[in-house]
Amino acid sequence: MRSDDVRSAVDAEVDADLARDHGEQRNMASRNTVALLASRMVVAVLGWSGTVLIARHLSPDDWGVFSFVFGLLGMMSIVTDLGVGRVVLARLLDADPEEAEKVASSFVSLRAVLGLIGYVLAVGYVVALGYPAQVVGATALAGLVVVIATPSHALSVLYQSRLKLVIVATAEALAQLVQLLLTIAIAMTNPTLLAFILPAIANELFSGTWKFIGVRRGWLGPRITARPSWALWREMLVEAVPLSIGLAMVTLLSKIDVLMIAHLDNFNAVGLYSVAYKFADLVSYAVLAVLAPVTTLLVAAWPMFHDEFRRRARSAAMTVGLLSCVAVAGMWASADRIVALLYGERFAESADATRMLLVGAVFAALSQFLLVTLVAAGRQRSYPWVAVGALGLNVGLNFVLIPRYSFTGSAFATVVTEFCMFVAMWILLARTVEIRRLLPAGRLAVMAGLTAAVCAATGLLHAVAPWPVATAAAVVLFVGGAFALRLVDPRALVAKASQREGTP
Repeated sequence: MRSDDVRSAVDAEVDADLARDHGEQRNMASRNTVALLASRMVVAVLGWSGTVLIARHLSPDDWGVFSFVFGLLGMMSIVTDLGVGRVVLARLLDADPEEAEKVASSFVSLRAVLGLIGYVLAVGYVVALGYPAQVVGATALAGLVVVIATPSHALSVLYQSRLKLVIVATAEALAQLVQLLLTIAIAMTNPTLLAFILPAIANELFSGTWKFIGVRRGWLGPRITARPSWALWREMLVEAVPLSIGLAMVTLLSKIDVLMIAHLDNFNAVGLYSVAYKFADLVSYAVLAVLAPVTTLLVAAWPMFHDEFRRRARSAAMTVGLLSCVAVAGMWASADRIVALLYGERFAESADATRMLLVGAVFAALSQFLLVTLVAAGRQRSYPWVAVGALGLNVGLNFVLIPRYSFTGSAFATVVTEFCMFVAMWILLARTVEIRRLLPAGRLAVMAGLTAAVCAATGLLHAVAPWPVATAAAVVLFVGGAFALRLVDPRALVAKASQREGTP
């Protein structure tokens, strides 16, 4: 056999191995997507149930304080995350076992230190701005969630690198169940502001312990040692800087509304806005569940498998769009009744804000997908400028609208900001990732038109029919329209199901 033939045979065998490995990754990712999506939905439902109990048992001002404190702690992810997780994920995919242990150990220890820094900053913020003692005490207690959750979330990234998110999904679902049971117990015995914070701490303790036990038992692969590498800390932080700036801006964008409403209005308005935002959070849970395993696949496909990268990106975009738009369609007509049913009549006035924030959640979800695609292709360097511009726009609109329209004005500011950011991200991706037809622009436009039509139709139906009928009709019309317009391909669904059944 000639040397060229030998090389060709070897290359063909290597390509076959790569394709086989990639096929296994796809199957694992599919299972992880289903498991994580189910977990996120369980967590969202259980979490919702908990917030309903808390909102119903606390006074309007105490509920506002509760929402403010956890909004402030959520903002601390600017410090506790820094985008290091995405850097580590890429490293772990290519690392040998020894290097993976060094990276994993350094990453977890770094996140633990960042969690402590986030705690100090949160407490320092409320003390420095002279908030009442009740707010300071609630922040000091709830801040323990950040201290525990930050290294725990680092463990989730490690599991994600090995496509073992089923373990993470199980831990999160069970932890949320523990939190709900404790919340019910407190609601029946001692329904105070500080008492309702304790279940959130228990949630993170349970989840983190579960994931740590999994690491100790070898479920993960890389071991966690007590010897972090300071040099790796520096490398991780330096490499994550461009992305961390952008992520910091996005975190501020998602949390600054609550802080500005508290500053420019009152804690009652904070509570009303937070209830409205809970429905948008449901969309975020679903989207993150879809994107977590997709991120790993996109990173693995780039740059060798352009066709696979395109297919995965287009499929993820449509999935994100469908999940987001069905939420808008289902809630649009009946938002006032659904909010009142869950949280009580005193929260019904947040219905308009709920509708607007759900629309904003659609654009936010698509922007998150675009960011994931940029990161997978290593094209995220320009992203911080987009995020800075979006933050500036949002703050400016909030300063103008909150004094005039309270929390509803803030919701409108969010919609405008998220739309502008989505457009900017789309342009950035099109200019930096040179793959033709990477995004399904036409199908997303059709989906937007379908959503608007369903909202208009069910709005008319709501005037003459009970709200459960209008809500059910909205979901049926949207799903039926999605199939009729081929936004969902039945043959592809059957093929995927058959593939999963045939997978050992």
